[in-house]
Amino acid sequence: MFRKLFLSFVFNCWILNLSSQTIQIKVIDSITETPIAYSNVYFSNNTGLITDDMGNFELIKSQLSQNDSMYVSMIGYNKKSFFINDFNDSLIKLIQSPIKLSNVILTNKKLNSDEIISNVIRNMEMNYEKEFTENKIYLSRKYNGITEKFIIDKFKSTVSEINKSLIDSLLINLTKENNSELETLAYYYRNFQDEVQKIKIIKSRETYNKEIEVLKSINKKMEEVFKKELKADSYFKIKSGIFGRNFDVEGLEEIDSTNVESIKKFEEKDIKEKDDFANNQIRTINTIYNSLFFEKDSYLNFILKPNRYTFSEPKIDILGNDLVYVIEATPKGSGKYSGTLYINPNDFALVRIDFRNIKPVYNLKLLGIFVNIYLQDGKMIFSKYENEKYILSYAKINFGQRVGFDRPIKLIEKNKNVKGRRKQNEISFRMDLIANVKSTTELQVFESKKISKDEFENLKNKNEIMPEYLDEFTTNFWKEF
Repeated sequence: MFRKLFLSFVFNCWILNLSSQTIQIKVIDSITETPIAYSNVYFSNNTGLITDDMGNFELIKSQLSQNDSMYVSMIGYNKKSFFINDFNDSLIKLIQSPIKLSNVILTNKKLNSDEIISNVIRNMEMNYEKEFTENKIYLSRKYNGITEKFIIDKFKSTVSEINKSLIDSLLINLTKENNSELETLAYYYRNFQDEVQKIKIIKSRETYNKEIEVLKSINKKMEEVFKKELKADSYFKIKSGIFGRNFDVEGLEEIDSTNVESIKKFEEKDIKEKDDFANNQIRTINTIYNSLFFEKDSYLNFILKPNRYTFSEPKIDILGNDLVYVIEATPKGSGKYSGTLYINPNDFALVRIDFRNIKPVYNLKLLGIFVNIYLQDGKMIFSKYENEKYILSYAKINFGQRVGFDRPIKLIEKNKNVKGRRKQNEISFRMDLIANVKSTTELQVFESKKISKDEFENLKNKNEIMPEYLDEFTTNFWKEF
């Protein structure tokens, strides 16, 4: 009895010790007590991290030495330092840098907004890097989906196990809200003059909430039914009214470990999945880079098409430790975006842009389908790296849309390897779906350097990395980086 009590005591002490080694910390403004997002936290052992958009981070003491120091900094604030051994607080208050701006004159000539914008345009080619570059980046995409309505009726099926009772039981188990996050650390290779971009993925993870396990269970159940009832070499035609297309459903065939062709087919499928993941990451990153204000097709055309905007009188402010012009851009007529421009007075580089939509970005309502993109806002920051020209160093874009689908659907199984008619089975129903989907995409560039055209062309665009799937957030996933 005493031995059990002793072991229980030791175990509880061990758990208590582990929990005491982890501290949830928030960085705030010492005056306003508002969170300071994306503060830099670094340690004397040359590791570091940044706080999230609410100023939070997690300190895991067990990963550090008691003799290590922690430093917290943010542009516009005085840096603070702490000894790890003595630190046990949950709040860190940063004091704003004592710089007075009221009587500061940036140049010996007062410029108006039109003159400042003209200088930005004039210096654009000189200020921004547009050659081949290698960029070490961290990409994060957070999703939140809410199903507002999901009804399936008028259901008919020639497949006995796929019936209305099965569909109703699946719908009952579907959750109305799902969240997920995909994070990737990679080298991204870019040339602004070419549409071909390349990526070398280092590590990736996807985190999702417990409710997605229900979706996986439903998917597994449907896969089992399809394998049992449908032919592995079938193809499918999906029709909705006058619209239709053919597609293959993968996963119905089983791998035969003794069949060389079967193994080769699955190896090719594995390669394709990895390539598709890499290409998807490239598309996500390209979407951000193609939106940069100096790209000709960017919706953030405050500088390239200044006649479409009304600009406020410039104000003088501080960004980090640098003085900047701050100009508000408001669209004329049917423009959809307003922006806040931060411009360096020395080289007239636009170093930060905050933007927001003031009208719906996109509206479509046709033949039972509607799409309403109601949110697109964010910020982009430009910094200098080794190449002495400005490049994108940070971007955050929030996106929100409501989509709806109220139409009849037919799923027809066809097979050209059987005698007689190709049509094998048919499932028909009417779907009435409304969903609200929000996402936040963040891109952080840690390093950037110029590379030659030959180096770019010699890069192999082959990916071997797939995301690790986790059902909860773990703080030590990126510890080696």
